[in-house]
Amino acid sequence: MINKGFLLICLLVFFTGCSSREKDIVGLWRTDSISNYVNGFSFTNNTKDAHWSYFDYRADGTLFQRRKGEYRKSRYKVISADSLIYTDSTGKVLNGYKILDLNERTLVLKKSQQPYLSGKNQELYEIRYFSKATPINTD
Repeated sequence: MINKGFLLICLLVFFTGCSSREKDIVGLWRTDSISNYVNGFSFTNNTKDAHWSYFDYRADGTLFQRRKGEYRKSRYKVISADSLIYTDSTGKVLNGYKILDLNERTLVLKKSQQPYLSGKNQELYEIRYFSKATPINTD
């Protein structure tokens, strides 16, 4: 039988980890590169403005994705210590990511993708690398 005190400590650590991750992600992040992996082959795209360049995570759960003069607005939520989702204004999940790394300077997200072909033993995913940016450096 599990000790109630041990269970309480585990729950506190779990919920503190989620709360801490939400605080850590707040701020402006610049996309450095996106690496795609498809069944043993990989390609890294680090071309500026080839993708949404800046992700502004606000403390209220709002996310602004910016590229040049364009932007997209959505919401985000850290649902566990290593899981992040983006939702639309109605709460419908748009994307889900696994948080591989998050600290004061670096954010790394992984998104599993659906196979292009039918069959077994296929592995597709995308890894996005971000670095913390300053609000005045968003061109």
